Amino acid sequence: MNKIHFRFLYYFLGWIVLTAIIPAITGCGQDADISSQKQLDAPLVTFAVMGDVPYGLTPEEIEKEKSTLRKQIVDLNMDDSIEFVVHVGDIKKGAPPCETQVYKTVAQILRANIHPLFIIPGDNEWNDCKDPVEAWKLWDSHFMRFDQNWPNDLGVLRQETRQENFAIFQNGVLFIGINLVGGKVHDSEEWLSRIEDDRAWIEEQFRNHSNDASSAVIFAHANPGTQVRGNFKYNREEFRPLIEFLDRKTDTIFPKPILLIHGDGHKWIEDQPFPTAGKRITRVQVTQGGLESPLRVEVYGDTANPFRLIRNQYQ
Repeated sequence: MNKIHFRFLYYFLGWIVLTAIIPAITGCGQDADISSQKQLDAPLVTFAVMGDVPYGLTPEEIEKEKSTLRKQIVDLNMDDSIEFVVHVGDIKKGAPPCETQVYKTVAQILRANIHPLFIIPGDNEWNDCKDPVEAWKLWDSHFMRFDQNWPNDLGVLRQETRQENFAIFQNGVLFIGINLVGGKVHDSEEWLSRIEDDRAWIEEQFRNHSNDASSAVIFAHANPGTQVRGNFKYNREEFRPLIEFLDRKTDTIFPKPILLIHGDGHKWIEDQPFPTAGKRITRVQVTQGGLESPLRVEVYGDTANPFRLIRNQYQ
């Protein structure tokens, strides 16, 4: 065999080997990488949050807010990717009377949602009312266990001593709802007892899921406060035991990222105000529902930054 034939055979065999190996290296491997990336990028849980809606003082303002809420429910119903919705309280402005029809009408609007919807109390429909005892009876009658209006497999748990406090565990993400309001203190003993119940419920759920949860989301109504020059300034001193527990104690029983979502202040806040926890606990105050559409939240398995907050998704 002369040199020309040998060289031709050499290149020919090399070409055959390369055409067999390259697809295996690039094609199949690339498909696997893409599949893995898609799986990594898929959210574990997607949900929506609203608060301080419907609002309004005059009859015209109230009707406009109700219309806005109805439209938001229609928009949410078009999104089949969300698993549930949470209303973080204040179904009315503080001044108008706390009458049966108010609770009945809002409950009717919210029931038009096709996704399971949870609601926690706000101060405007409870302790800020002229008769908070009767107001609580109305809230209990129209909103307690509100999620049971929808058949679901969310595995909802409720605190035995305080049924409005709930917990869900979905795809490695823990969700906790608590009764934390601002406003008037009619009974200081009740406040201390309720906030201790909130703390105990969170601790119980954190301990139960310390090994199998990648992150947690807590829903409340009241804005607990803000950080001022490295210290946390409480909007109410009664919040201290709960916030100190979250800030200083959860790193040992639940050293995972935590998202605290509340309403109350009407203006958007996104920060990490707790001095000890630092970036591990993110606080979000949702914008008043009449001014901005519900907040869409996607939770991922990324332990460093699991929460994606999407504002004005539903317009």
